[in-house]
Amino acid sequence: MNRFAELLDRLAYEPGRNAKVRLLVAYFREVEDPDRGYALAALTGALSFRHAKPALIRALIAERTDPVLFEMSYDYVGDLSETVALMWPSPTRALSTSPAPGTASSPPRNAASSPPPCGEGSGVGVANGTPSLGR
Repeated sequence: MNRFAELLDRLAYEPGRNAKVRLLVAYFREVEDPDRGYALAALTGALSFRHAKPALIRALIAERTDPVLFEMSYDYVGDLSETVALMWPSPTRALSTSPAPGTASSPPRNAASSPPPCGEGSGVGVANGTPSLGR
């Protein structure tokens, strides 16, 4: 997946059509199946995840964050995947401070030593117990 992400990054910044074609040809020559197939499906819009639909993603993030903070963040960011990526707890934080499903999360008592609940530097967070948005 890192190689595919690198390909997408390089394609986004490459202005020339022929250079983009060369990047694609090189990628498909170097990558093995099934990654090659997944990349082709993703690039052509044919990749579909049966279980990972927007409603499921909303439900998963709602279990891990404050619903009001999520709605405010989603309204500010404007994209579900970006909002979830910014707010999703890191694996170590999720294991140590995961709230009960359906309840709002609150910062731990030692919040100064742990990362912010919405991702360090994301501009989305909780200040003094109040949801805050900013850049």
